[in-house]
Amino acid sequence: MKLTYSNIINKHKGKPCAVALHGPSLDTHKEKIQELQKNKELLRFSVNEWYDYFIEKPDYWVVSNGEFTIDASIKGSPIWDSREYPHDVFNKYNIPLLYNTVADLTDEDLIKQKLKCDYFPYDSRHFKGRTCREILKSLKEHYEKYQNLDFKYYGNNSKMWAPPNVKGLSAWMQQLHGRVGGGWHLHNKCCTRAGETTLQEKLQELSGHPQHMSTGHTVGMFAIAFAALMGCNPIYVTGLDLDCSVGYAKNTNIPAQFNAGHTGHWKIIFRDFLLDDMRILNESAKLLGTEIINLNKESWHNEFFKGDLDL
Repeated sequence: MKLTYSNIINKHKGKPCAVALHGPSLDTHKEKIQELQKNKELLRFSVNEWYDYFIEKPDYWVVSNGEFTIDASIKGSPIWDSREYPHDVFNKYNIPLLYNTVADLTDEDLIKQKLKCDYFPYDSRHFKGRTCREILKSLKEHYEKYQNLDFKYYGNNSKMWAPPNVKGLSAWMQQLHGRVGGGWHLHNKCCTRAGETTLQEKLQELSGHPQHMSTGHTVGMFAIAFAALMGCNPIYVTGLDLDCSVGYAKNTNIPAQFNAGHTGHWKIIFRDFLLDDMRILNESAKLLGTEIINLNKESWHNEFFKGDLDL
């Protein structure tokens, strides 16, 4: 069944949850989280290839990945097969799936016909129902008029228009990540469903925060946002290390690590975007009476309170 915001807003009011991501700090808390989850003391939100790290299924599966898609899971694809992802994985586990429609462009008719689990298609990009091209055009018009990037029409948030920090990186990396407005697609390929309220706008609407987050930069932000929308409290976050140089958590299946990313990807290139998004997310949660607790006390970022899994 296709879910809507009305199916999830405050669904788990006051229920503790863990947002379990895949940085190495996950290893410290993984067993306790699974035990608490089995005892119905805790909900778990997991992301992308969670089954490589956990035995227990999560309560919610949050996905934002242009390769790990519903279409590829059903039909297969060269990338899907080469990485040995399980066939028909979303139907296999039958967990409520929260997937990002700007990354997963699977045809809606195929989803209706083939997907058996409950699913929620969320948008993280098309603010005010605008297409990518419309958003970038309005940025261009602002710049031409004012000669600056202090553009606040979308979410009262000018930070998302700052140039990424690619100083000292290779020419290839500068070309790949250095574009202003890189969070939006130049060719509108993701814009067929533009018009629905984005996840960021819904959290802003519910919390009353004067700003909303940018396009996200990591599925971890989306998973925490969903936990806040569902009313979970507190929200424990583990594995949000955002540091490719330290690798990933211990992998139960031990396949090759394909998504190693680039050293400095989070700590350098997108550092300011991530810190600002975490600030907005944390402040929004507080307005809802929710506490976000980062279980990794050694993380380089400090926007969330660093504490213990105290249940």
